[in-house]
Amino acid sequence: MRVLFTWFVLLFSIVLLLSSCSPKTDDNTSESTDNSSSSSSEDISISSSPSGSSSNNANVTFGQTFQHQVTTTGTYSGSITYTLSNHPEGMTISSSGLIEWTPTEEDQIKTYSNITITITTASGYIFTQTFDLTVTASSASIISAGFNHSCAVLDNGSVKCWGYNQYGELGIDNTTFMGDNSGEMAQLTGINLGTGRTATSTSVGTIHTCALLDNTSVKCWGENTRGQLGIDNNNSMGDDSGEMAQLTGINLGTGRTAKSISMGEYHSCALLDNASVKCWGWNHYGQLGIGSNVTMGDGSGEMDSLPTINLGTGRTATAISAGYYHSCAVLDNASVKCWGRNNYGQLGIGSASMKGRYSREMGDNLTAADLGTGRTATAIAAGTFHSCAVLDNGVVKCWGYNYYGQLGIGNATSMGDGSGEMGDNLAVVDLGTGRTATAISAGDFHTCALLDNGAVKCWGYNINGQLGIGNTTTMGDGSGEMAQLTGINLGTDRTATAISAGMYHTCAKLDNGAVKCWGRNNLGQLGIDNTTYMGDDSGEMASLPSVNL
Repeated sequence: MRVLFTWFVLLFSIVLLLSSCSPKTDDNTSESTDNSSSSSSEDISISSSPSGSSSNNANVTFGQTFQHQVTTTGTYSGSITYTLSNHPEGMTISSSGLIEWTPTEEDQIKTYSNITITITTASGYIFTQTFDLTVTASSASIISAGFNHSCAVLDNGSVKCWGYNQYGELGIDNTTFMGDNSGEMAQLTGINLGTGRTATSTSVGTIHTCALLDNTSVKCWGENTRGQLGIDNNNSMGDDSGEMAQLTGINLGTGRTAKSISMGEYHSCALLDNASVKCWGWNHYGQLGIGSNVTMGDGSGEMDSLPTINLGTGRTATAISAGYYHSCAVLDNASVKCWGRNNYGQLGIGSASMKGRYSREMGDNLTAADLGTGRTATAIAAGTFHSCAVLDNGVVKCWGYNYYGQLGIGNATSMGDGSGEMGDNLAVVDLGTGRTATAISAGDFHTCALLDNGAVKCWGYNINGQLGIGNTTTMGDGSGEMAQLTGINLGTDRTATAISAGMYHTCAKLDNGAVKCWGRNNLGQLGIDNTTYMGDDSGEMASLPSVNL
């Protein structure tokens, strides 16, 4: 009996020892439980949520670093250790409980669920907390692609530009190109638009940029030899330290503000609050539409005396677009009028005569483009030597230079410079069965349309992959090519909400707010931190990174 009692005491002691050594756990994501004998002396909890609220859903934007300091409350002895599990690659937690992680391109538009924070006390007491982390894309509201640089208005109203910067067109107070080297886009700062000022839109010219601000004023920067900045001199702005802070808004006339803006090569245009139009800068071809070929905006007081464009008796404008050496407007009656250079029929008036250099050429004497029987326009886009319109029925018509098929009519014949070429005789662009367009953009020698289903199609010159079809084949100049043209691969399940065609590159704003650019990239105009051309080789569009805004 004594031996049996001894063995019983020994067995009971072992059970007590094992119980005291077992780890104790708790979890704030569900009802807490603790059966340990030490719970009366140790009670620890995580007092902060990674989301900053009671929710366990946190967010981080691509291009930013996620940081969260784990804080605790309770009573415990000794030190505590922090560990992470079920976390994305690269996420770390320090010995002091600081979580850090910078998402990569591949992490965009992903949610990582049940990331687990584990706290362990010196005595083995364990507490856990889980959270979900969603990576959102850098978000833009407006995009604009120029000849060798690109700009975006971010969702907070700031403006960022990247690419060529020889004349300060990026607005960063120096001439450093941005977006062509690793890490540059992450360092790119928003442009100084003035104290408290934000932007509602931007427009990019050849080597200058303008922004429409939240107070409906306009500021322009970059190259200014032809007065295209509208600051009554020919000094470039944005290429030297402190210049952007000193940049003043353009004088649009007493009491006048702007509703929209558009930039050409060396000239700029604004649609004003009273539905009139003013253009300034170089005017050799009459692209300012003021009835002379005098350059405006480069001399003292010239902007104050800048006349509005005579669009015809009682006529006003609803939309404008500045091309290389010509300009176009959609009028209040939904007709289209263009003026300036017309060597390839880009004015759409059935001749190659320039318009706008003499007063008699404007107003009621300026012929509206014949869009076809009963047809009117909802949008206009002026390219280098061609123009395009979205008509009231959603179809697209283009006219002007067509050597590379940028008119999208299945041949290389220029249209609009000869009698009878416009109107019903001008073919519509084949956008695909049942497809219509909601927006149009004309680049140097290519054209892009945003379709009713959110897809994007581009046609014309493609030497650098600006069509985004995975090769360098020109499209639209051969019979049947447009019917075979596929929509651009913007990423899995991604669609577009805006499109902008530059010289040899193209940019799109996607449905998630991200921006993607493709085509020529010798100067960083794609904003992907290298100079690799994209869209000219098979499979490149599927892996095209978005711009780090």
